Amino acid sequence: MKPRKGVRIGTVFFLIVVTAFVSAAATYYYVSSLVNDLGRNQTMYQKLDIINQVISRNYILSIDAVDGYDNIIDGIAAGYIQGLNDSSSYYLNEKNYKSASITQDSTHIGIGIVYSYDTGTGGIAVDFAKYGSPARLAGIEKGDVIIEINGINVTEDGYKKAVSKLSGEEGSTVNLTVVRAGESDLLSFTVTRTSFVPETVQYRLIENNIGYIYINEFDRTTLTSFNVALEDLTNKGAKGLILDVRFNSGGDFDSVIDVLDRIMPSGIIVSIREKSSDGLTPYFSDDKNISYPIVVIQNEETSDVAEVFSAALRDTEKATIVGTTTKGIGVGQRDIPLSDGTALHLSTYEYVTPGGERFNGVGIAPNYVITLDDAKAERFEDLSIEEDDQLQLALTRLKELMGMQ
Repeated sequence: MKPRKGVRIGTVFFLIVVTAFVSAAATYYYVSSLVNDLGRNQTMYQKLDIINQVISRNYILSIDAVDGYDNIIDGIAAGYIQGLNDSSSYYLNEKNYKSASITQDSTHIGIGIVYSYDTGTGGIAVDFAKYGSPARLAGIEKGDVIIEINGINVTEDGYKKAVSKLSGEEGSTVNLTVVRAGESDLLSFTVTRTSFVPETVQYRLIENNIGYIYINEFDRTTLTSFNVALEDLTNKGAKGLILDVRFNSGGDFDSVIDVLDRIMPSGIIVSIREKSSDGLTPYFSDDKNISYPIVVIQNEETSDVAEVFSAALRDTEKATIVGTTTKGIGVGQRDIPLSDGTALHLSTYEYVTPGGERFNGVGIAPNYVITLDDAKAERFEDLSIEEDDQLQLALTRLKELMGMQ
């Protein structure tokens, strides 16, 4: 009679020892990490306590009995976020965040800018003045910082509340005081609020069978405009396509997904990584795609979801990318309310390209590097085809893909 197969006593003992060792190691590293975190926190609290004692003993001026300590707490919170060295994240004090809940009815329209919080001044940074917008027609430019609206300082009024004042009844006006780089004096603009459809897509046929589409931002109208451009260029005989996203500061995430879905075959467009999630959240394209060769032009001002656009086409080899490395804004933000009525506008997720690249702070590198000198970049919108070195390289690469050279 054969003895029954079983686990030897030595093997059992070995497994117990290994399990105990792994558990002890995991516990050690967890406790070490916890102790290190506690140590860092203690150092931070001690520093604040020392500062508080120094202020109490030495500060000659008085602290306002009503708002002084609230202002100190707000300053500490704002400094903490500033210490993250993330220009996209910031602290919204009670006045600012409560103002974010201000609602506007459908009769209110904006002035047509893409904006963000300027950490240096507390003002409203103009990331982009939309083509055809009242702001652009009035002379507002990308890079301007709005510090007053109708004579009221943005930081005193509160950032979110000030942003809400950019919108108003059709035909009404808003007076803006602006800081512009290179200008020693403040600039003043009066903008008349008027309805407009953003011109996010411009296109033309160049060199007989090559289509050119410039996308200056991604918003809810972009897919429709892109489809119109694509159909018209195809009907005119386009057999290859140049897509230009230079100076595109991004825009709406859903819009860029929709446009990429139209261009790409089935597969992953981009994935989102969140700290609160164990895995990635992928976004997919279907089978419908553009069949002919594509070259994309990008530059160092291509930012945010426009970088997602370039990366998706590059990583899936759907397009060849020319130009310079993009800006490297690879994270997105959300407002997180705190229990005291304040909030944090915080980077909470990041983009991951189909090739697994996380590009925040790094940017998306092109397949072929070519720069545009500063003088030409300053008059980008007026450059001829012959003057545009990046467009010339794009044409050369596209013709190679089309078998024309």
